[in-house]
Amino acid sequence: MNDSIKMSFPVNPAYVSSIRLTVTSIANRTNFDIDEIEDIKTAVSEACIYVIKNSSAKADCNNFEIAFHPTPDEITVEILVLESAIPKDIDNDISIVMIKALVDEFTITKTETAHMLIKLLKHHKKYW
Repeated sequence: MNDSIKMSFPVNPAYVSSIRLTVTSIANRTNFDIDEIEDIKTAVSEACIYVIKNSSAKADCNNFEIAFHPTPDEITVEILVLESAIPKDIDNDISIVMIKALVDEFTITKTETAHMLIKLLKHHKKYW
C-alpha cells in the first residue's frame, strides 16, 4: 500500500475533529494498534491546533493543506501552511512538546515557496 491522501481545511478549530477522524481511519487501515493510533491522532490534532493558533489572525492564511502518506511500516503526515512565518520559540509551545513525545520524527521547515511545512512520522512498533 502506498496511498496518499491530500485535503485542505479552513484555519478554523471546528474542523480539527474531522482531521482526527480522518487520521484515525487511515492509521487503522494501515494496521496500527490502538495505542499507536491514539498517539498519531493526538499528535496530528496538536499540530493542527498549533497551526490554527499561530495562523488564524493572519489575513493571508485562510486554509492549510494536510497530506497523509501511509505505508505498511509507517505513516507520514505533512501539514502545509500557506504563510511564510515560522513562529519563534517553538520549543516552549505545549503543542510542540506533546507532538515530539508522540511521534518518531517531527520537523517544521520553510519550503522553497516560503510556506511553513510541518512533518510528523510515526513508525509501527513491530517494524521499529
